[in-house]
Amino acid sequence: MKKTIFLITILFMYSNVIAQLGSVNGVAVKEDAIIATETLYVSPNGDNTNGVSWDKAYNTIQAALDAASTDADDLTLILISPHTTQYDIVTDGDPTWTGNYILKGSHRNWAKIVNTGGGGSPTSIMKFTGKVALEDLNFNLGSGSCNGIIMTHGGFRVDRCMFVDESLTGAATALWFDGASVIKHGKVRDCDFVGHSTYMTALLVDNVTSSQFKNMSFHSCLTAIQVVNADSDHNTFMNIDIGECAIGFDLDTGNEQHIENVFFHHNTTNFDDEVGDHHFQDIKGEFNMDTLPDDLTGVSVTAHNDAGSWGADVEVRAAATSTKPFKIVGYIFVAAVTQKHKVRFTADNGATYFDEVFVEQTKNVGSDAGSDTDFIFNVGTQIKASVKAESGGEDIVYVWLKVQVL
Repeated sequence: MKKTIFLITILFMYSNVIAQLGSVNGVAVKEDAIIATETLYVSPNGDNTNGVSWDKAYNTIQAALDAASTDADDLTLILISPHTTQYDIVTDGDPTWTGNYILKGSHRNWAKIVNTGGGGSPTSIMKFTGKVALEDLNFNLGSGSCNGIIMTHGGFRVDRCMFVDESLTGAATALWFDGASVIKHGKVRDCDFVGHSTYMTALLVDNVTSSQFKNMSFHSCLTAIQVVNADSDHNTFMNIDIGECAIGFDLDTGNEQHIENVFFHHNTTNFDDEVGDHHFQDIKGEFNMDTLPDDLTGVSVTAHNDAGSWGADVEVRAAATSTKPFKIVGYIFVAAVTQKHKVRFTADNGATYFDEVFVEQTKNVGSDAGSDTDFIFNVGTQIKASVKAESGGEDIVYVWLKVQVL
């Protein structure tokens, strides 16, 4: 009796699980998973007939893409097996497919995809103009100046992929989001880029907005991340390692990028920023500190004649001097008279003050004053300071900033 009850319980639980599962070509999937209208298989061991199973798998990725539907309401899941050498697209120019596809491999290092061309000059490995997701694949740019992947539709997904080159001899872009009009709500996650420090731009964000680029590493690239087009706004770049590149972020146009938790090391330039309105948080690296202005005079900031009143804001660091994002990590003050002072600092011409420091010291003695602020200031930011003194009058504080340029 107990065995019977136990068996009935197991069957009931199993039926509940089955009720929550569907299938795609006989493969069970969760109810909330992406459902494809067709599944095709690619393997070097298939018989290259119709791609409906591993036995009948197409031998090339382009054969599966050519066989897939181009209907805007269809989605083809293309499963790609490991390959002992590589899948070669063997097509000149930009091999372009217009349908909706999920291309899924088994591991980013187990299915290498290249394009050696069909006798002429390939300009990219593959180009997609529909709704596309790429998962667990390896794209090798090879020699010459062949780009990697070009995607032109919003909602793109690139997950757990790797982009590398072997011996580029000309400029090439590994992953290029190229919007003829604005494309948005895309995601790139857990991808690695290992490039050529003279020729390879790893990630080009062109006319893309409100998209996320997370958990990525970039090494030995000419440019790790480049943002172009005035409408490339409000993208998030998070959890990124950039090392041994000529340029980390090349921010040519577009507004208010969110750049968070980025580690820089051994780059020639971390930021080349032509915009200057971005949001930074947790930027890490070995950044040099400078005491500015670079002289023994400092900047003279005069207190108000009335005791306890703030004097005028005085420029301490000019906007033109701020050519890179920077932190202020400390201050040095020298007072003309011995009494209590407060010094405050603004980066928006007095609309707000990001720090206020209490100073009491002997005449003509300098001291460091640590800052509690974690602000990272954009290029083109002007820093001003103002002072109020205990007794008012002609009380002057000379100010230097300890600046860490990112």
